[in-house]
Amino acid sequence: MALIDQRFDRSEQNVRDTGFVALVQSLGYADAVRFLTQLSSGQGDYLTWQEKTLGDISVDELYEQARKHWEARRE
Repeated sequence: MALIDQRFDRSEQNVRDTGFVALVQSLGYADAVRFLTQLSSGQGDYLTWQEKTLGDISVDELYEQARKHWEARRE
């Protein structure tokens, strides 16, 4: 049977939901999201965004800001 002749019993939303559940069951949440991000080329220029957003901040400074942020959210 050719694909053009096939009838689809599931809605597009149901296919997305079922597919995501299958990915999560197989890969776990974090790896399922990592997989999905690889399917999109994204948009814009990452290096321009990085420079605008982070500037000259070091990895250690960024880590410290993130740590403080998450600790504040726990309170």
